[in-house]
Amino acid sequence: MALLDVAAGDSEELQSLVDELNIIKTSANKLLEKINSSMSSCCKCSGSIVEKDWKLAFRGTPGIKKSVFRAYQDGSGIPDDVEEGCKQVGQSLPCANHYRNNEIMDNWSGFSEVALFVYKNNMEVHHLTFDAIDSTYMNWLNKSRIKDSTWTDITSEPANVFSLYGQQKLNLRRTFFLNSNFLSCGDTAGWFVAIDNERGGCSWEKNTAFPVFKYSTANTKMNWNRSGIDTADYFAIYVH
Repeated sequence: MALLDVAAGDSEELQSLVDELNIIKTSANKLLEKINSSMSSCCKCSGSIVEKDWKLAFRGTPGIKKSVFRAYQDGSGIPDDVEEGCKQVGQSLPCANHYRNNEIMDNWSGFSEVALFVYKNNMEVHHLTFDAIDSTYMNWLNKSRIKDSTWTDITSEPANVFSLYGQQKLNLRRTFFLNSNFLSCGDTAGWFVAIDNERGGCSWEKNTAFPVFKYSTANTKMNWNRSGIDTADYFAIYVH
């Protein structure tokens, strides 16, 4: 009888431990869901940027055959319901659209900084931060406003095009264009560009699907034709 009592006691204690573990698991899952949902509104940045809260204003998605510039400018081509994967970074969740935070974009005011982040394999590969004081959502991408960048030469090197609008004429759709120099298709260098069509003027901007986000993988500008250029998985714009 004593042995049975001990066995029963052990069984009850084991069940109690299982119940506690289930409670902990449920709490952990809820916490993870909360963290994932918060990714759409903020991002903790590290490295050369002081850690701070960033609100996601826009995320561009490549290869969906919808203009990233027009989506940013006025929401063109963006459906009313966008996948949750388009509202976050750092996770491999489905996303087939651009994302525009209309509350931020249509009421651009009171921000101290705005940042452009470039991602590859869900990891940040480059970023720039800009002074957002007295800016508009269309003019903050200006070389004179740069406060910090992982491209170390971006403030010291000249820039022939440096704007959201970029170069858009004839068959050129070089938007979000951060370019240093252009002498010819073979002799041109820059830091980042969102190519918004399939048949650009130079071989380095001809693609099977648009948009395509190209960036210099080095910490300096690179010739757009060289091996130091890669394509980003997406880019994001944050404000705070």
